[in-house]
Parts: sequence; C-alpha cells; structure tokens
Amino acid sequence: MSQTRLNDQSTDAIRNRYQSFFDNAFLPNIRHEQMPGADERLAYAAEFAAHRLGQIDDKLGRLIAIMERGAGQISQLRKRRSQQLPGTFLGPTVA
Repeated sequence: MSQTRLNDQSTDAIRNRYQSFFDNAFLPNIRHEQMPGADERLAYAAEFAAHRLGQIDDKLGRLIAIMERGAGQISQLRKRRSQQLPGTFLGPTVA
C-alpha cells in the first residue's frame, strides 16, 4: 500500500472513532484511578459542545431550507390564484 492510502485510512479511522464517540451522550471524563486535569476535562467538554452545536447548525440549516421552499411554493400558489380569479373583491372601488 502506498503511504497516501495508509494516511487516508488512518484519517478515516480517527474520524469514525470521533464520530461514534461524539454521537453518544456526554459523559464526564472521570477516571477515579487517575483523575484528568481540569484543562483536559474542559477541552473534552468544549469539543463535545462544539460537535453538538455543529449538528444543531446543520439541522437548522436544513429546516430553514425546507421553510424557504414552502414559503416560495405558497407565494407561487397565491400568485396563480390571483391570476386565475379576475374580478375578485380587492376592496371598495371609488367611482
């Protein structure tokens, strides 16, 4: 195997490990036999929070796209309806 392919495989393995790690619920990184330092625990919590915020951002982006498509379809329907119904009551006419 070439060196590039090995690097790609190891990168994919690391990415998959982190993905499965962060997809689970947050668990404080506490080991009673060897308590990690506050900076290590803070870094772990920050990484987890950043991952979750990224997921929320992706979901909100998809939701906004769906809502924009729906709003565009509604405005097109209203436009077609107004074109199909000439002489509808739009308010009092001034003589």
